[in-house]
Amino acid sequence: MKEYFYKKEYKYMYLSIFFYNFANALSETFGAVMLYKAGLPIYLILLIYGIRFLITGIITPLFVTISNKIGVAKCILISNLFSIANSYFMLNSKSLYSNIIIFVLAMGLMGLSNPSSDSLSSKYVESEHRGRFNSLYFISKILGTVFASCFVAWGVISNNTIVLFSIITIFFILQYITILKIDYKPEKKSSTFKASIKYLIHSKSKYKIIYALRTNHIIERLFVPMYLYILLQDFKAFSTVIVISLVFQIITITLIGKYADKNIKKSNDLVSMIRVVITAVYLFAKDKFIVSINKTVSDNLEKVYETSIQTSIQNIIKESKEDYDLLSAVGQMSLCFTEVIIFTILSIISIFVKEKIFIIIFILSILSTIFINVDIKSSITKKGL
Repeated sequence: MKEYFYKKEYKYMYLSIFFYNFANALSETFGAVMLYKAGLPIYLILLIYGIRFLITGIITPLFVTISNKIGVAKCILISNLFSIANSYFMLNSKSLYSNIIIFVLAMGLMGLSNPSSDSLSSKYVESEHRGRFNSLYFISKILGTVFASCFVAWGVISNNTIVLFSIITIFFILQYITILKIDYKPEKKSSTFKASIKYLIHSKSKYKIIYALRTNHIIERLFVPMYLYILLQDFKAFSTVIVISLVFQIITITLIGKYADKNIKKSNDLVSMIRVVITAVYLFAKDKFIVSINKTVSDNLEKVYETSIQTSIQNIIKESKEDYDLLSAVGQMSLCFTEVIIFTILSIISIFVKEKIFIIIFILSILSTIFINVDIKSSITKKGL
């Protein structure tokens, strides 16, 4: 395992994602639940996320433009400042309605650093290390979320929001300091924004299609916690399920990285099949205990699935003749703009069907899993990866 730690860039990326996920757990893991607890209807929460991703999609190309002038680290710092503002409004739930425009802007502008993870890993991580690097990377991510979830649950239940907000702020700053150690400036190019838009519109690359399809996985990940909370109607019980499910992820994610390095095709087939089954359980199970167990299993598989898919995506980027900073931005733009469309449609439908909107979310996620697996297999075969 030492080869996955000998490069300082690897170590700093592990630390970076730990700090970021600790700081971002309030928004990522508890975000939709906090909005629902504050009294916002489901259709408005869906709409808020849709507008957020619209802003993120528009601002994402600026990552390359800004980072080639001030570096990736300062790009992340700017994004984290908006993340800190977002955390403030999330915790100050009594004023969410009056501050909703500022809140949405803060959420959207967090996306300035969206391509940084793909960009850094494509630059520094060697191809033969990707599977196990991503395993360790996601383990660091999970550990950050586990510790943060316990802390966030304590802060919300005890109403100790000042301490909670202060620690969140410190960890966002620590992430910036860590990335500063491996900072670089992407090669300067003319009109990155135009190049990104042109590539997004005209390219027939399966890469952008894969990112677009991941939209439904992200929507499921963001809203399954709210689905579970609505069933349980108990924030303490909900938080317990979240923490337990996160702890178990560390075991399975360790295994998939090694397997992905050996056989990426079979790895994707396996995790895709399991993911379809787990998501399908949400469609039929209504018992609180069964849904809680399935949430634990789902979280376990989610990071395993992300590890396998992310390894495939990074290999596609690395082997492509296109610039990896540009492709990282295009992938995030494709994701964000698809999210805007899907979130808007779901928001309108949820006005009429209320909580039954989760059925549609789960069906879309299952279809995306199937199509992503087909597209990745096609790309891998074509490139001979």
